[in-house]
Amino acid sequence: MSRSRIPADWIFEEDAIKNSPSRKAGMNERDELKLKREAIDIMKKIGAEFGWKLNGATGAACVYFHRFYMLHSIQEFPCPTTSLSCLFLAGKSEETPKKCKDIAQNALKNFSHIFRVNLNQLMDDVMSMERVLLQTIKFDFTIDLPYRYIIMYANDFKSKRAFDAAMVSDIVCCAWPLVNDSFFTHLCLAWEPQIIAVSLFWLAIKLRQHEEINETKWWEEHVAELCSDKMETICHEVLDYYTLMNGGNNGGAAASG
Repeated sequence: MSRSRIPADWIFEEDAIKNSPSRKAGMNERDELKLKREAIDIMKKIGAEFGWKLNGATGAACVYFHRFYMLHSIQEFPCPTTSLSCLFLAGKSEETPKKCKDIAQNALKNFSHIFRVNLNQLMDDVMSMERVLLQTIKFDFTIDLPYRYIIMYANDFKSKRAFDAAMVSDIVCCAWPLVNDSFFTHLCLAWEPQIIAVSLFWLAIKLRQHEEINETKWWEEHVAELCSDKMETICHEVLDYYTLMNGGNNGGAAASG
């Protein structure tokens, strides 16, 4: 895909995602997802050590990462170094900057089995990769994450709909990790953040067995013409990830919140 054909909102058609540069270069889907998920895990763990949250710099880094690989292949730019550059850039764009040295040191301390270079070399690699990243995303730092919509729906439930506050908090506690784990999928490339938030909030309501709430079709006030089939499709992306992580046993992490 050429840069001139990048959607303005960075939302891609399913065929484009399935025919990513890595896939076109010969990598199968399983390996592509495995390498990407390992890199997302690196970003989550390093971000956590910095006190970053997925609803802030770490989430932005994950989105930059997914967008980057819609224009470049993993074969050309291995995921681990890209993940560090995404963290480096996101820290600055989200106004919680960390020195490149701090990121590189953390990577070498916690992922020495992946990063097999010295500190100076890794710092050079990260800064060089950041330049490629900036050119790829066209200096577009606009990142809208699903979390703010989750908070908005929760406030709406408590104020306008007068649902029990404890029940709503329970739903949020279930929805939040669903959004966290959505970064291990391609959802941020396929759907707008508000649609992801609506769908995973809808799933959280089902998992917490409050079906009477979904019977009100509350989401129609927030997203027009969003049918349950689309929400099911989005939810299954996350549920399929849990199935894979649990070795084929469905349900695990999502249901436990």
